[in-house]
Amino acid sequence: MKIIWVFIFMFFSSFSSTATPLNKDKSPSVIRSLSSNSNTDISASSNFDACNVHFKDYIYPALSDDEYYKKKSPISEWYCLYSGEAFEAGYDTQHTNDNGIDESSTDNKIIYDYKSKDWKSVPDDNYKKKGEANHLELIKIKNKNSHGFMATDRMKKLKDGSNVEGFYFCLIHNNNALCGSGEGVKSNGKFISSQDALKLLNSISFDKDKNH
Repeated sequence: MKIIWVFIFMFFSSFSSTATPLNKDKSPSVIRSLSSNSNTDISASSNFDACNVHFKDYIYPALSDDEYYKKKSPISEWYCLYSGEAFEAGYDTQHTNDNGIDESSTDNKIIYDYKSKDWKSVPDDNYKKKGEANHLELIKIKNKNSHGFMATDRMKKLKDGSNVEGFYFCLIHNNNALCGSGEGVKSNGKFISSQDALKLLNSISFDKDKNH
């Protein structure tokens, strides 16, 4: 009987040592860095060094950093803000129409609730429905050393009048916020979507402060 139990124990021990975790991501990727020296569209109201980050690029792993940032995909613009600015701004789709009136293209907007310390979706009173109803999807993000949100707009209107999937995000780290935006595009025969951007955002890690 002892022999049988020893065999069973060895079998399961061997199985558990060779099993691969289901949540392990085996997609090919490369680690990229973002700083004020990166060849991309960046702006800052704070010192951009406070928003230096590393992240995983799953889409163009064969490209150099310069080549990657020239693609402007999936993220085309990056902003380094003070966290208070990001909390106050939230995100909405408000714009001024041809008649000089402020209106929004989605029926909701994203705000930061100071009481609950959380991002929330609330109705936007400036929404003007034109055709199919449009709504921002709020996705909350929590990383190694940051937290924030991504808002996706499946009917973002471009200057030429066409609609694309667009997104905006903000990640809070200490007293700063790394925010940015992008649009769904076709690249090398495949569609780069907000889900690809979300995968990137979930991998972001802020660099340690130089004075720490």
